[in-house]
Amino acid sequence: MELSLIDQSWPNALRWFLAQGLNSFTPWHFIVRPDEMDFAAKAFEREDMGRRKVFTFASRQDCDDFAGLEIVDGKVTDTVLYFHPVFNVGASLRLDWNIVINSYPDVFEFVSQRVIPDMKDWATVEDASDL
Repeated sequence: MELSLIDQSWPNALRWFLAQGLNSFTPWHFIVRPDEMDFAAKAFEREDMGRRKVFTFASRQDCDDFAGLEIVDGKVTDTVLYFHPVFNVGASLRLDWNIVINSYPDVFEFVSQRVIPDMKDWATVEDASDL
């Protein structure tokens, strides 16, 4: 991500990855523009049982899985929420299914516990020359 686009109010853990251009971890990909995944953040807010908000910074390329930093009282926190929205925009949206799959204390824990194992799984079936 271009350094001028990195918001200093975001947690240092996320800024650490973005400032170094670390954004592709197939099958996971981090944002290259701050508003890139606003659509997923809006779906989260609409579908989350707790009506929470997130700043979505990562998506998984083969499914509708996303990761976002929880926003509390208007402030982006360190807590990462790993979620799978259904993108239901109908008036009959039911909030009886928890779209949050897991949470992590920060971006480093999310990367070590979710992203790296997923990368390892993909590396067993896809050659690096195909990336």
